Amino acid sequence: MDIAVKITGDGPAVLLIHGGAEDASMLDAQAEAIAARGFRAIWYDRRGTGGSTRDDWPGGGADQHADDAARLLGEVGAVGATVLGFSSGGTVALALAARHPSVAGQVIAWEPAALGVLPDGPQLQAAINAPGEAYLAEHPGDWVGAAHVLLDVLSEGRADHSAPQVTAMMANAEAMLRDDGHFIVNRGFAPGELPAELVTIAVGEQPDPLHSAIAATIAGLVGQEPVVVKGADDHEVYLFRPEILADWLAARRV
Repeated sequence: MDIAVKITGDGPAVLLIHGGAEDASMLDAQAEAIAARGFRAIWYDRRGTGGSTRDDWPGGGADQHADDAARLLGEVGAVGATVLGFSSGGTVALALAARHPSVAGQVIAWEPAALGVLPDGPQLQAAINAPGEAYLAEHPGDWVGAAHVLLDVLSEGRADHSAPQVTAMMANAEAMLRDDGHFIVNRGFAPGELPAELVTIAVGEQPDPLHSAIAATIAGLVGQEPVVVKGADDHEVYLFRPEILADWLAARRV
């Protein structure tokens, strides 16, 4: 299994795990901002995206990706790093905390897309996926078209399909639908599974209701309130305003 990885900067290590429909290239600005604040930033293409291979993919879900991340930390000499996962990458980060608690110094899940923790998670997941699946039934193999349908569902029709970030996401449309949408986000966490001393759930100032419910549920499992990051006004703030989370991370270091 080959994982495409990038590393920059010097200082305490921070591993970044990208979200659905993303790859490492979309975290370049966030990684550079973190490195500029005195960290060694490490970021990579999750299995099935970007330059990483597709061995035994998809199907392993968040646990498989967590195992990949744990192995990567060992390979680059960064055991004990801060692990910061975004959206579905936050779900992967939490799975890493559950499965490999000794490899991370702390695990931060940014508005994790872990529908599996909600009582009605399976029903929500099915409802979100249904329009894209219907599109694929009529247009087999058109992952980009199906991803546009899914984005419209998630944004309630507000997605700008011509936006540069959306265009970049389409390189990972298949992974968004086949892996994130069906496997990663359905990861649930049992009481006691997440080490409370390791995990932080971080949210923006006004998270949407779904991410808010997920964050509150997971925070309850670890006995703490979600941490609100001031100035974070968008779920994808890490793509558009990388200085927000970089400054927050640097302030936590003091």
